[in-house]
Order: sequence, then structure tokens, then C-alpha cells
Amino acid sequence: YFVVAHLHYVLIGGMVFPLFAAFYYWVPYTSSQPLSERVGRWVFWLVFLGFNISFFTMHITGIVGMPRRVYSYPAGMGWDLLNLISTVGAFMIAFGVLLFLIDLARRFRMSAEGNAGNIWNAGTLEWLPNGNYSNRSVPRVTSAYPLWDQPNLAKEVEQGGHYLPGAVTGGRDTIISSAVEAIPQFVLRLPMPGWAPLVAAWFTAAFFFSLTFKLVALAAVCGVIAVWALLHWGWRLDPPANHPPVDIGGGLRLPVYVSGPVSQAWWAMVILMLVAGSLYACLLFSYLYLWTVSPQVWPVSMPSIAYPLAAAALLLLSSAAVALANRGVERDGNCRALIVAVPLLIASVVVNFISQAEVSPSASAYGAMVYAIASWDGFFAACATLLALFALARRWKGLLDRERRVTFDNARLFWHYAVGQALAGLVMVHGFPRLLS
Repeated sequence: YFVVAHLHYVLIGGMVFPLFAAFYYWVPYTSSQPLSERVGRWVFWLVFLGFNISFFTMHITGIVGMPRRVYSYPAGMGWDLLNLISTVGAFMIAFGVLLFLIDLARRFRMSAEGNAGNIWNAGTLEWLPNGNYSNRSVPRVTSAYPLWDQPNLAKEVEQGGHYLPGAVTGGRDTIISSAVEAIPQFVLRLPMPGWAPLVAAWFTAAFFFSLTFKLVALAAVCGVIAVWALLHWGWRLDPPANHPPVDIGGGLRLPVYVSGPVSQAWWAMVILMLVAGSLYACLLFSYLYLWTVSPQVWPVSMPSIAYPLAAAALLLLSSAAVALANRGVERDGNCRALIVAVPLLIASVVVNFISQAEVSPSASAYGAMVYAIASWDGFFAACATLLALFALARRWKGLLDRERRVTFDNARLFWHYAVGQALAGLVMVHGFPRLLS
């Protein structure tokens, strides 16, 4: 029972208390009324005291011998009084939470334009005046608490006295700045309202929910709809590159389209690759760990190296084709070499699975790991293929050229990552422990 006590001490103290604090702090940001301070004090002391009375006592109950997951026990074990005290504490917590919910129902009224505002006199930027449009203008700040250091900042922002006071492109705009100095670099045109993001969110959730209950056919349908919605949404995320630079105020004129390492899309893809690389490193580590604890599940003789070498050659050729497509885009906006890259990448996946023909994923942990690595690489190859076909479709529609190339740049980055990842998998599966012998 000590484990139960310790777990709840950490989880409630480390997560639930900050969650209550966040509610009280930020409700004035989204509600026309803040929560009651008087009721809040009662909520705090009831939950705080009940938390300690309940779970501190549980530590003692565990020390004197009570096991976990026991709801009935004979008298005379020495646990009766301790459990009674914990029960009293639990009811105190419940009453405190009930008071909080009553106060929330009584006072919370959603309001963007007429919220209660900065009742705490906080110094951070979320308390600037905003409505459905967010901030009226975008200030440049030089400290962590600008509302304290610049007393008139809220009024200046409300009056449009800073950057980007209007919709300079006729749609939704925001400023992208450098990461360290916050120097404005370009104006990002944001997508307008539409159904595609909402449909993508619904059916992505439905996809994973269906898999939870092993409804594979339903999950497949939901997955296809979610991917279609994402593609439909993504079709509008790369606007034309022919808009002239715009005046954002303060004597600054900024471009409204950039590509390459300046683009936010470039860095989003880099972050995606870093996250995917971390996951793949964990997968390869699991493969090595399995060898250290169960070397007997490895086959006595490793399969021929011919198929892995062929798969590696196809991967490298596909990357070369993508590099050739990049030269075409730089020259005249043509990325037709992607037509060659796609079948080469698909062929590498097929050859990779052929190389595992003698291994069964259900026969041993080794087989399961080998097929997990191959399937992961196949999934990334499928995503890279989808991105390449998407770029080709945009080129066919005249939406991709030398300047308007963000879609192609992202496909190119992801493609080279997928190839590098697959090569690492081939080296691991077919080179280890072969290279040690």
C-alpha cells in the first residue's frame, strides 16, 4: 500500500495541484467573471489537507503490512483506524473538488471580447487585450515581463500602435521572427477557416479509438478519410509566391513568402525528423538489447547479403533522383525526376521484405524485431511517396515552381531522412552481429 500512497502523492502533488492553480489563474482570460477567491481558499485547504491526511496515512498503512488492491480484510490487522483516517481525507478532497465544480458552474461564462482581464496584474503577454482576432498589433518586447516594464503596452497594442496593425494580405497574417533576437523576417499567411482540419481531427481520433477496440476495418476507413482531409487542407497551405513585400509598420517591409531554412515549414520538418529519429533509435536499441539478453533467438547463419545490398542501392538511387529533381526545381521549377524516385523507393521496400523471407515475425522475438524495423521503414517510405506524389500533383496544376517550392522542399527533406533511416535499419539487421563474427 506504500506504493499506492507514494504514486498518488507524486501525481496529485505534481499534476493536480498545478492544474487547479492554472484554472484559477487563467479563467479570467476566457471568462467574463473570475472564480471566487473566497470559495477558492476553501477549495485549497480542503483539498490540501484532505490530500495529506489521506495519502500520508496510506504510507503508514503500507509500512505496517497492508498490500495493494485489498478492499476487505479481517479485524485485528492494525489497519482499521489508518484506513478510516484515509477515508476521511478522501471525503475532504471530494468535497473540495465539488466546491470547485459548483463555483465553476456558477461563475464561468465564456467570453473572448469581454473577459475579466488581467486581474492579477501579471506581466506576461497572454494578458494583452485580445478577441477572436488575437492581438490588435504585434509588439516587440525586450524582457520576460513586458506589461510591467512597458506600462502603456496594452493600450498601444489595442490601438494598433505596433507591427502588423491590419490584414496586409487580405487574410489572416502573422509575423515570423528570428528565434533568438526576435527580428521580424517575413509575414506568414495563415489558412482561412474550413472543414478540412476539423474532419482530419475527428477521423484521426476515430482511427485510434477504433484500433483500441480492434475494429480494424473501421479504423482503415477513418484513416483514409483523415489522410484525405489532411491532403485537402495541405493543398491550400502553400500560397502563391508572387505577392509583393508588405509594410508591417515601423518602417519595415517584409516578404510574404520564403522557402528553405528561413521557412517555418522547413523547421517543422526538421523537428519531425528529430522526433522520428529518436523513436527509431529506441527501436534499434531494443534490437541490440534483445541480442544481449536472448542471443539464442538469432538464426545460426545469417541470410545472404545480396538482397540487403540491392535494397541499399535502390535507396541511394532514389535519393539521387530526388537530388536531380531538386536541381530541376532550381532551374525551371520542374520536379519530374520524382517520377523515377518513387518506384525506386517502393522497390527497395519490396526487396527488403524479400530479404526477410526466411524469418517469421511470429516464430521468435528476433523475427518480430526484424519485421518491426522493416515495417517502420516501409511506413516512412509510404509517407515519402505520398509527399512526392503530392508535390508532383501541385507541379501538374502549376502550383509549384522555382519560388513556390515549400511543398517540394519538405518532400525532399523527408525523403532523404526516410532513406537514411532505412539504410541504418539495413546495416543493423544484416550487419549485426555479422560484423562481430
